Amino acid sequence: MIGAGFTVIDCLITVSIVSHGQASILTPLLAQLDEVSAVIPMNVIVTENLPGTRGAIKLDDVDDYGFEFIENTKPKGFGANHNAAFCQCRTPYFFVLNPDLILDGDPFTPVLAFLSGERTGIVAPSIASPSGTIEDSARRVPTTGRLLDRMICRMRGDAQKSDYPIGVDVDVDWVAGMFMGFKSEVFRQLHGFDERFHMYCEDVDVCLRTWCLGFRVVRLGRIVVRHDARRDSHRRFGYLAWHVRSLARMFLSATYWRFRLRRMPHAATTR
Repeated sequence: MIGAGFTVIDCLITVSIVSHGQASILTPLLAQLDEVSAVIPMNVIVTENLPGTRGAIKLDDVDDYGFEFIENTKPKGFGANHNAAFCQCRTPYFFVLNPDLILDGDPFTPVLAFLSGERTGIVAPSIASPSGTIEDSARRVPTTGRLLDRMICRMRGDAQKSDYPIGVDVDVDWVAGMFMGFKSEVFRQLHGFDERFHMYCEDVDVCLRTWCLGFRVVRLGRIVVRHDARRDSHRRFGYLAWHVRSLARMFLSATYWRFRLRRMPHAATTR
């Protein structure tokens, strides 16, 4: 719920979550958010992107907690769904969460402590697997060389080295979109996610644009949220094709090259 005695106007944060027929994994997260809302009054907006499908979350499931519910008439992409939710945001901070997250306590308070900094635009916690292993949710800007290295490591079954030190707060090129905290004013200046991407690379693009706008992107080292990942792009051809198209769009974008030339002057000779 928003929190006893509070209204949407009193809330500090708006949380946007999109379900793709994922009621079974989203329902526990809603209960966890309901508990956290006693500490930080929040407005939670749940969007069902695939209504009518088996497993779709329904109004009654969301209304039990006093959360807002959007039911799409046709499926939208990652960016379009969260942009639509942001149109209902009346709070100074806006959070984007995956439905398959597991919250062990309140991650929002420490994120807000960093996000309130004057030149900070995006803050994210560290992400761990359900067993607690820290994942590579914060990375350096993608290049063909880095992508090739990651592909080779995956094919060999080798452990992939993190781009950034684990357990410390650090400025990063980009954070993965399963948990992102924005200053609402920064998200507004960015005009939200670029909806020309579809399901992949929206998070990379919005982080690079945040840097180009003059705001920091920060990953917290000691604040951890667990993620029960479903990496369909590694298993289904249709998802893989979307991933490849999104990568191509990103590599050809002005934002990508503006960021690389600004942050890496020797990008032309760097893998």
